[in-house]
Amino acid sequence: MNAAWTVRIERLQIHLPVGVYASEMEPQPLWVSLAASGEASASPTSLAQCFDYAPLCHWLTHVWPKTPHTPLLETRINELLLFVFGLDRRVQTVWVGLYKQRVNPLAVAIGIERSATRAEIESDVCRCSAAGCLPAANFDTWEGDAHATFKW
Repeated sequence: MNAAWTVRIERLQIHLPVGVYASEMEPQPLWVSLAASGEASASPTSLAQCFDYAPLCHWLTHVWPKTPHTPLLETRINELLLFVFGLDRRVQTVWVGLYKQRVNPLAVAIGIERSATRAEIESDVCRCSAAGCLPAANFDTWEGDAHATFKW
């Protein structure tokens, strides 16, 4: 029997090269928050029956920060959504927030958020691949970092 489960990360600090201003070309501190939900075993007896958050945390803190600069937080959120859905086929909904810590001294952080379902993301990827704005995605064999395998 399965049950609804959610993996939640709250304000994980990372350094990511993102932003439109010259001062944002180098990695800057961001907070990442997310919730990934789906169904898995109600009474797991092994990690394979669970949503394993270790590959996600590794990617967020060690792999993603090494990627090239990107101007928009929106692009970064879409990258993160693709990664989370790629980690585990059982994940059906994801909510993500990325927050810059240096935008305004009167605010703790300012950022953006997005939520998506697996169906929405798969539709976006297929539509964008067909339009040539993304490499064609192979939902069965897309391989990621050594610590995470994408399985659409």
